[in-house]
Amino acid sequence: MWTFSRKRLHRLEAAWQQPASHSPNFPWVARYYDAVQHEPAYHRLPDQTWEDLNGESLFGLLDATVSRVGQQCLYHRLRSPLADEAALHEFDAAATLLAQQPGARGQALLALDQLTADETYFLADLISGEPLPALPGARFVPLLALGLLATLVGGFWLPVLWMGTGAFALLNAVFHFRQRTRIQRMVRPLMQLGRLHRAGRKLHRAALPLRPLQPLAAPLARLRGVLRQITFFQLDDNSGVLELLKMLLLLDQLVYHRCRAAVQRQAPAIRTVFEAVGYVDCALAVASFRQRYVTCVPHFGPAAEGIRLQAGYHPLVPGCVPNDLTLSGQGVLLTGSNMAGKTTFMRMLGINALLAQTIATCPATAYRAPFCRVLTSLSLADSLPTGKSYYLVEAETMRQLLLACDAAPGSYLLLLDELFKGTNTQERIAATKAVLAYLQPHSWVVAATHDGELGALLNSCFVEYHFCETVTEDDWYFDYLLKAGPLTTRNAIRLLARLHYPAQVITDAQALSATLSIRARPSSPAELSSLADSTR
Repeated sequence: MWTFSRKRLHRLEAAWQQPASHSPNFPWVARYYDAVQHEPAYHRLPDQTWEDLNGESLFGLLDATVSRVGQQCLYHRLRSPLADEAALHEFDAAATLLAQQPGARGQALLALDQLTADETYFLADLISGEPLPALPGARFVPLLALGLLATLVGGFWLPVLWMGTGAFALLNAVFHFRQRTRIQRMVRPLMQLGRLHRAGRKLHRAALPLRPLQPLAAPLARLRGVLRQITFFQLDDNSGVLELLKMLLLLDQLVYHRCRAAVQRQAPAIRTVFEAVGYVDCALAVASFRQRYVTCVPHFGPAAEGIRLQAGYHPLVPGCVPNDLTLSGQGVLLTGSNMAGKTTFMRMLGINALLAQTIATCPATAYRAPFCRVLTSLSLADSLPTGKSYYLVEAETMRQLLLACDAAPGSYLLLLDELFKGTNTQERIAATKAVLAYLQPHSWVVAATHDGELGALLNSCFVEYHFCETVTEDDWYFDYLLKAGPLTTRNAIRLLARLHYPAQVITDAQALSATLSIRARPSSPAELSSLADSTR
């Protein structure tokens, strides 16, 4: 027995150190998050921001969990940032403990290994306090069972009643077989409660110094009463007598009705055990991530100190070039050509802010910032099912951001990529300038654009940075380093030449670009200032 446990622990340790990549079933992984997202919280990451930050890929990178419960709790944690410094420090301490103490980690791994079946995902259905689905015709079940027993016993005095027994037996058999598949489906989460109870009990007995494990004694005791009823569904009788009794007396239906009431009554206890087990598994996953990547523990300060990021990188980009950024008072306007790194940089900033407030871990060497809610507009698309154009989707998304910042000013980090690019140049610049000028006093704003005119129009409230590339006759390359100031070079047409576009195309494009540049250039700096003032 000891040899088997040792081999199992060796396997679990190897998987924890280098988790294999896999594609989880996200509708199942999200069941816990979906069940509780209506509850009050500091922030719930919207679907658009989750997609913009490549949330599913980020989850896959972090997912070194052992159990399905841990997977669900990790997904919920990543989409539910906190503004509680004490809770984040506590989680950091838990991840540090499990990383540094192999004995404690081994106990946790062995306890969690009981919850690996896919049916475990359905435990999340039991924690909301909502009753399990009722069986159709459930109110008739006691009458049908009593009718069969009454006619059976009464037949010894009045044999004609046994005809009724036969009728009840036929009716009950039909009722039983019609509902058997439905019951099997609905008791799936109940069948996993025993495994959850055993995992919680082992973690509690391990006496790990983790706060969520301390109050588990009472919830575990309350669950024992529920488990005694659930064991009925696990009984197996090779002789077939039990199955015959289940069919004639509708025992499955009667026991399910009792379990349904008991589970609803003990939902708080189930949730306490579920979340404690998931907490330990999340801490294990984060400890694994910290060993595989360069990370730091975030520090949180007042809004007046701004956001300071040092050597931040995107963990999903192999060989990502680290960059620094300081956001203090003014917003940031990013310029640069496509593929130069603007959007990746903004995603990197959003991921650092998100991970800081969810798992107390940042892919950087230093991170200090106030608590903030991350919202993005980085990868919008038109909607064929609803008939919405790209521009309408953009406009609706920005309206939601404006309303959010009005409702809670000073608490948002907004990452915006090329606003209103679904419309013409003149109105795009005007609308973008107006929106950014409105948002900047209400939030932290980092916006990327190809419109160099915006730098001069917003120079009072935004500081400019840029990414650039080097194009030669033989090659082009990007250094992906953030540089102060506006972009002063234009290489798009030179890149077309590098791709061997026809010479006439290149010549015409260069000539027209020069002409348009002269026409668009204001006659003096005062004209730009006047233009900015006139739009206020």
